[in-house]
Amino acid sequence: MSAEEPVFEILVVRHAIAEPAADAPEGDDFTRRLNDRGERRMRRVALGLRRIVDHLPLVAHSPLTRAVQTAAILDAAFPQSTARREVAALAPGGDADAFLAWLAEASLGPEAEGGPIAVVGHEPELSHWIGYALCGELRPLVRMKKAAVCHLAFPGRPACGRAQILGHYPPAVLSSLSEASW
Repeated sequence: MSAEEPVFEILVVRHAIAEPAADAPEGDDFTRRLNDRGERRMRRVALGLRRIVDHLPLVAHSPLTRAVQTAAILDAAFPQSTARREVAALAPGGDADAFLAWLAEASLGPEAEGGPIAVVGHEPELSHWIGYALCGELRPLVRMKKAAVCHLAFPGRPACGRAQILGHYPPAVLSSLSEASW
């Protein structure tokens, strides 16, 4: 990345642990909620994430309930600066090019100033999308456990094959950061 190009950062977040589909209100995948363990873990992850980034101007999320809930936990951890947006391309089966086009537009918006944005979605799409962002191919290059975060940077406007990885944080690492006293 050159010194002249603005850098756009994104935190790719997999939703936290959810209940089985059979226990969901509608009995389907779309309405699955975070379970108690998933909520607790995601709260610790979000607090640990505050050790890495100062604020999140925007949290985009899939329309599925568990992703909306994960985004709400991130929002609560960064209350002074966070807006939320639903992005259909983050749903399971979402189109990588449609998501990249949305991300490129978001990089020009006021929410993209002053900090990374977070996007909350699902596997295997997130791992494939990260590969697309890094090397231009829809293939998994990182393992995204539930509540994991992958920190990417794009020089200038986001485009496939242009990202660089700044960090990959399993939930245990972020949870331990939340408990560390510095």
